[in-house]
Amino acid sequence: MKDALKTVNNPKAAPEKRAKALLSLMTLEEKTGQLNQRLYGFNIYKREGSNITLTKEFKEEVARFGGIGTLYGLYRADPWADKNEETGINGTMVKKAYNTVQKYVIENSRLHIPMMVSTECPHGHQALFGTLLPVNLAVGASFDPELLKKAYKECGKELKKANVDLALMSVLDVLRDPRWGRSEECYSEDPYLSSKLAYAAISGMESSGVGAVAKHLCGQGQTTGGTNASAAGIGKRELREIHLPSIKAAVKAGTSGVMAAYNEIDGIYCHANKELLTDILRNEYGFKGFVMADGCALDALNTVTGDSCKSGAAALKAGVDISLWDRAFTLLPEAVKRGLIKEKDLDRAVLRVLTFKFAKGLFEHPYIDEEYKEETKSKEMSAALAGETVVLLKNNGVLPVKKAGKILVTGPNACDIYRQLGDYTPPVKAEKAFTLLDGIKACCGKETEVICLPGSGLFETNDEMLKEAAEAAKKCDLVIACVGTSSSRYESAVFDKNGAALKEDKITMDCGEGRDVSEVRLSKAQERLIEALSSTGTKLVTVVIS
Repeated sequence: MKDALKTVNNPKAAPEKRAKALLSLMTLEEKTGQLNQRLYGFNIYKREGSNITLTKEFKEEVARFGGIGTLYGLYRADPWADKNEETGINGTMVKKAYNTVQKYVIENSRLHIPMMVSTECPHGHQALFGTLLPVNLAVGASFDPELLKKAYKECGKELKKANVDLALMSVLDVLRDPRWGRSEECYSEDPYLSSKLAYAAISGMESSGVGAVAKHLCGQGQTTGGTNASAAGIGKRELREIHLPSIKAAVKAGTSGVMAAYNEIDGIYCHANKELLTDILRNEYGFKGFVMADGCALDALNTVTGDSCKSGAAALKAGVDISLWDRAFTLLPEAVKRGLIKEKDLDRAVLRVLTFKFAKGLFEHPYIDEEYKEETKSKEMSAALAGETVVLLKNNGVLPVKKAGKILVTGPNACDIYRQLGDYTPPVKAEKAFTLLDGIKACCGKETEVICLPGSGLFETNDEMLKEAAEAAKKCDLVIACVGTSSSRYESAVFDKNGAALKEDKITMDCGEGRDVSEVRLSKAQERLIEALSSTGTKLVTVVIS
């Protein structure tokens, strides 16, 4: 034991050698704890003013497994997390919050093993102090991998200052059916462009010192009828030609982790697909990192196994190393005792996790030394990317807008910032965001009179609203109608246990995770608005945010 501890505590020893030494000292329960990412990090604390209090659930989890392997979403803020400027962790709270949690984990771990922190980074950091980037579908329209790489390097610097170890990045899905609500998480329908941008995003993040977790593997964008998490009806040729180039690029870029996808391929769920997660990913592509489960996905395997313990065993043997919000991986000790897996299967996954922790220097530097300071160029990169994403479909001479006269700005997406920012967006301060209406006013200046009328909602309108917009249009030199869809989570959306939007009586979202549609078109209310405006004869510019 003394020799093992000596190796563990030797910072000059190779990370894997230190990890093997530490592994030899661990109990079955402690090993299991390193593979579990069961907690919702935004729920493990209560904030009152500048005080942070850890919850009973968090302390019980630490006691159960002698520590915590990975904590998800400590900094996450959005309507599902129910965190805002008053209740969540802002920039001034980063050091205190992180150090409080990490200190408790280390001091209550028999072997003093620090935790990793993972965070959502679908298009920038989903935190109060994080910088947003354009959603992936917009980035795809930029055709600029180098700019994306720079943007994610700056984003990674933000995460690094907050001691985030893993950025969960949506870079692998290839869009094959635009009815799918998660279309905005895809760079393109084209595998070549998608793989180039995946490589850029991953290499940018990894160059900042933060480990990327590339998601999702794989075929999730194929869908059946555009339905989220449905079966991907593809053969091996289509799998390799369309869906695997992005993961091959991500591995080449040095991604630290890969997240498995919810869907099944040819009847086999990705989380239990050994051919996909081990034979192709590791043996063929040479991936050396760890595979993470998607939220609650391991428990979803119960539909096949009928048993959470068997689900955890099946996923582990297939190649999954780290769980996410499930029960299945908490039962791995039972799976060993029942003979469903061998302890060496467990050790293989634990070794990957511990090696990563040693390689990242977590044992030598587990705490944040300085207060968080915003010193990156993330916002500059975000603005540059946004400028490259706009697509002009048609211009009959109306554009550019002349800075004079009178302009009507109308449509449901004209002055709602969250409909402009995409799914998985943290709260944004009003003074830090520009809607389309704000932008038109700022660009046109005082010599132009700009008026705004809704014209219609996303899904509803009435004769009075339409008449008001049409009458105003007749008196203007130009009409700018901002229409489209919304994945805004800030309009009374209801969420599932994995954060996806649930169907509800009052529709507030028609895209985003959990919001699939049967056809790709504007709502009938917005079509009526466009028809009413077109009939006035006033010059019309249509802006689609979708």
